[in-house]
Amino acid sequence: MIKVSLILPVYNTGKYLRQCLESIENQTLKNFEVLCVDDGSTDDSVEIISEYVKKDSRFHLLEQKNAGGGAARNHGMEAAKGEYLAFLDSDDFFEPGLLEKQAKRLDETKADLSVCKVRCWHEDLQFFTDEYAAMREEYLPKKEIFNYHDFPDYIFNTFHNWPWNKMFRRSFVEEKKLKFQEIRRTNDLFFTCSALVNAEKITTVKEFLVNYRVGITGNCQSTNTATPLDFHKAFSRLREYLQEKGCYEEVKRSFINHAIDGCVANLLSQEKSEQQETLYHQLKGGLFKALDIEDQPAEYYYDYNQRMYHFYRTIMDEDYDSLLRLRIQDLKDERDNCLHLNHIEKMGIIHRDEDRIHQLERENEELRRQLEELQAEVDNIYGSFSYKAGHVVTSPLRACARAARKAVGAEQKHTKRK
Repeated sequence: MIKVSLILPVYNTGKYLRQCLESIENQTLKNFEVLCVDDGSTDDSVEIISEYVKKDSRFHLLEQKNAGGGAARNHGMEAAKGEYLAFLDSDDFFEPGLLEKQAKRLDETKADLSVCKVRCWHEDLQFFTDEYAAMREEYLPKKEIFNYHDFPDYIFNTFHNWPWNKMFRRSFVEEKKLKFQEIRRTNDLFFTCSALVNAEKITTVKEFLVNYRVGITGNCQSTNTATPLDFHKAFSRLREYLQEKGCYEEVKRSFINHAIDGCVANLLSQEKSEQQETLYHQLKGGLFKALDIEDQPAEYYYDYNQRMYHFYRTIMDEDYDSLLRLRIQDLKDERDNCLHLNHIEKMGIIHRDEDRIHQLERENEELRRQLEELQAEVDNIYGSFSYKAGHVVTSPLRACARAARKAVGAEQKHTKRK
C-alpha cells in the first residue's frame, strides 16, 4: 500500500515549482505518490510537472479548470490511495525528512493527524525566520498525544489553519467526510479546524520541516483583493459547523481569538487597494458582530492578540483615517524592531562566520535604504494625509515586521527566564 498521498495544487507557480518538486523527489520516505493538480495554469507549470511525470512514476498530473486551491485539493483527495494524506503548496519547499518523520509519528501513535514546525523563507529579503504561529508550544498540552478537549481555549490558536504542515490519516478524513471549502481564499481554514475538533488523537513533530515562501507576488495572499470576503465566509462556516457539532461554547474563546486575528489581518492586507476602506466599513457595520467578536473585554484576548485587539478598538471607536494613522505608526515601530533584530543576528555570529557577517551587512544596508524610502513616504503622508496612506506598505516591510514581532517575543521570553 502507498504510505503517503501527497496532494499538490498548482497554479502559475512555474518560477518556484522545480525547487518544490525536487524537494519532494528527494524525500527520505520513498513510498509515496504525488498528485499534482493543475488549476488551469497559464505559465509553464504543466510542462514542468510533465517532466517529473515522465522520469518518476510516483508523480501524476491531474488537471481542472481554474477553480481555486480548495477545489484542487478535493480533486486530489478523490484520487488518493495512500494511508496518509499530505497537502503541500507548490511555491514552498520541504526538508528531506518531512514525509518520513510525519508518517513515522502517526505510525507510532496511531494518531489522526500530526503537526510539524515551519520556517518562513522571505523571498524578497532572502533570509529565514521561524514561523511562531505554526505551533505555539506554550499552549500545547503537556503530553505527546491529545485532542481538543485537553486545551479547548487554545485549539485554533496553537496551530495555524494551514494544511501543509500537517499529515492526516486518510481513513479519518473519509470517515468524518472532511472537505475543503471551494472558495478562492482561506479555503483551508474549515478543513483544518474541523479536523482539529474531530481528531481523537493529535500529535506533533517538533522540527522545522516546511519552508514557507513569503514576499512573492501571484499567490492567493498577494491577490486577496479579488475575493475580499472569502475569509469571513470561512470563519462563518466554521462557526456554524461548531454549533452543529455542539462544541461551540467549549471552544468559543479560541474561535473568537482566531477570528479577530483573521479579520484584522485580512483588512490590513488590503493596503494597496480601494477595497480596504469598504472592508473597514463592512467589519465595523456587522461582520465583527456576526463572529461574536463584539462586546468581549480586552482580557478575553490572548497576549499575542493584543495588537489585533488594539486595531479592532480603533476600527470600532474611530474613523478610517485613524486606522491608517495607527497602521503607519505600527509599521514605523516594526521598522525599528527589524533593524534591531538584524543587529542581534549579526552579533550572535560575530565570532563564528565572517562571510555571513558581510552578507548580513549588505542585507542591512539594503534594508536601511528601503526603509529610508518608506520613511520619506510616511513623512509625505503626514503632510498631506489621504487614501494614499496605503501605499506606504511594501512587502519588504511586511516581511521585516513579521521577523520583528518574533524577535520581540523571543527577547521577552529570555528576559522572563532571567
